Parts: sequence; structure tokens; C-alpha cells
Amino acid sequence: MAEQAAMAVPESIRGLNPLKVWRVTYRGPQDISGLWVLYPSETVAFEAIQKINKNATIRPFFRGAFFVVLDAGGVPQQALGDFQEGVTKALP
Repeated sequence: MAEQAAMAVPESIRGLNPLKVWRVTYRGPQDISGLWVLYPSETVAFEAIQKINKNATIRPFFRGAFFVVLDAGGVPQQALGDFQEGVTKALP
């Protein structure tokens, strides 16, 4: 996990004033990396999911005040779904 500057957040959601940003890579049967963003509240994270420019190379989701943008390029959809489900169950 490496803390990043707010400029690492996609431009379409940068103006929502992230509190902290991390680049994280999970090693396993399928390596998955992504950007974790902590916003001031769940409401702001929900707004981010509405505003982010979605495309086939990312998989965004949020849980509470955390907003996550997974790098989806080359990662099977099943692996991304399993990862997202695990994260959303683990976070409060």
C-alpha cells in the first residue's frame, strides 16, 4: 500500500475532496490492484460512484466512506466480483 496525492484520483471525481488516497495491490491467484479513496462521508463516496467516468478498464465501487477503483484490464470479471464482495463484507 502506497499513499498517493489527491491528483491520483480520476479527474471526474477529484473535486469531491478526498481525505486520503492509496494505491494498493493484492497478490493472490489473480493479482488485483486499484486505488482506494477515503472521502469525508458515505454520501460523498456515493456521489463519486455516480460521477466517475466508467469504462471497461476499471471497476468502481464504494462501501461507507471508502471508494475503490479496481484496475479491471486483464482481470476476469469473476475475480473482480469475488474481490468486491469480500471487501464490502469486511468493511464496516
